[in-house]
Amino acid sequence: MSKYKQLISNASIGVLQAIVSGIVLFFLYRYLIDHLGLEILGLWSVVLASTSIARLSDLGLSGSVIKFVARYHALKDGVQTSNVIQTAAISISVLMAVLIIIIYPLLDDLLALVIPEKMMPNVIDILPFAVLSLWLSSVGGVFQSGLDGCQRMDIRNIIMIISNILYLVLVMVLVPAYGLVGLAVSQVIQGFLVLMISWFVLRMNIRSLPFVPVYWSVSKFKEMFSYALNFQVNSVAVMFFGPATKFLMSYFGGLVMVGYYEMANQVVLRLRSLLISGNEAVSPAVAEMHEVTPEDVSQLYVKSYRILFFLAVPFYAAMLVALPVVSELWLGKVEPEFIWFGLILGVGYGVCNLVGPAYFVNLGTGDLTWNSVSHVLMAFLNLVFGYIFGLQFGAIGVICGSMLAMVLSSWFVLVPVHKRFNLMLSYLYPKEHAKLLFFSLCSPLFPIWVVLSNSVYKESLMLQISVFVLYLLLISILLWIHPYKNILMYKK
Repeated sequence: MSKYKQLISNASIGVLQAIVSGIVLFFLYRYLIDHLGLEILGLWSVVLASTSIARLSDLGLSGSVIKFVARYHALKDGVQTSNVIQTAAISISVLMAVLIIIIYPLLDDLLALVIPEKMMPNVIDILPFAVLSLWLSSVGGVFQSGLDGCQRMDIRNIIMIISNILYLVLVMVLVPAYGLVGLAVSQVIQGFLVLMISWFVLRMNIRSLPFVPVYWSVSKFKEMFSYALNFQVNSVAVMFFGPATKFLMSYFGGLVMVGYYEMANQVVLRLRSLLISGNEAVSPAVAEMHEVTPEDVSQLYVKSYRILFFLAVPFYAAMLVALPVVSELWLGKVEPEFIWFGLILGVGYGVCNLVGPAYFVNLGTGDLTWNSVSHVLMAFLNLVFGYIFGLQFGAIGVICGSMLAMVLSSWFVLVPVHKRFNLMLSYLYPKEHAKLLFFSLCSPLFPIWVVLSNSVYKESLMLQISVFVLYLLLISILLWIHPYKNILMYKK
């Protein structure tokens, strides 16, 4: 398969995986709300966030696996490729197990700060499964990164499609019998199966891998660790971003608000992944290109950015217009908190999504300095803005602070990449996008009007769907006549 076709395959299956995951998530959360309630869903979200501190032991090795596997795979060095994967898998499995043993007794006290006392027995029941699930997903992540490095993201995404469907089936079987514990057990089973299948498939692509990882190399660990230092800074900053937001949400708004936030956040993230999945294929492609033809990297960045911009602006606009429909279908009514949260998250992630190509180019070339600066600044500003705005405006203030922190910090990735490739910043907003931008920027007005008014639109699902379909029709016409359509159809 040619490099171009493989890149297209990776991106296409990534989009399919995002679509299937979104569908599964819709039915999963609807099922959990009916059987466990929104407050329990918020509790589960906070517990998972608390255990993520154990990812400190990752040391950024999972991310470095992609770069080094891509390098040695491009050089057709199967022995070195095998050594990288085995060293990373053994390092992460051992270090994370040790850290989990150390921090486990402290997690109860940490969660007691943001979770009501009456809910703590539930926390004690599910905490062991939460940390085990984290360990399984972290080790499995090494094998999935190995597939990414081989530019077989299509296979990795197929594995995730199967595992997500299986997870939904497990939840529907175990939750009625065991409640919240059944949900936790389902996630453990999913993590174990993803780990085993990913390792099996990876061995089919890298024949030099043994039956189980047994080789650990000091030199390979040092090589990856030197690269992973910046990557680990990114991982730690991102790790604190999500849990900190949920802890602040729980503190200022309660578990029900965390539940609404979790649902709105998942809607935005799952839909966002339709665009991110395509851009993720840029990183291993850049890593290989950087070794063979580095002069082509800027062209790949320009092409991926132009395609993303053409798609992202109307995509997020349509997402915002659809929020009342999603609320009706998911929650049974137009829930103001859900829609406000979705609007803020959609705008924030939409702006940051445009930084994706620059971010993945940095990952591929190994130049992670500005990625690290951006992530550290984001984590710091999230705590500052989240707490200050939370004091003044409650739960919605926390989300506003979170998105403001994300948007401000993202420019520390975009600007340096444009300077490196001698691209004018005015390129970010071409004049030919004026109509598309104006039409898209008006999109939040509809869900805001639905929430604030007592009109028939607030009660009629059919009218909400009709408005959404009309919007899709109009935006489709604008996209069809837009000159950037030709870029998307360009096949060379």
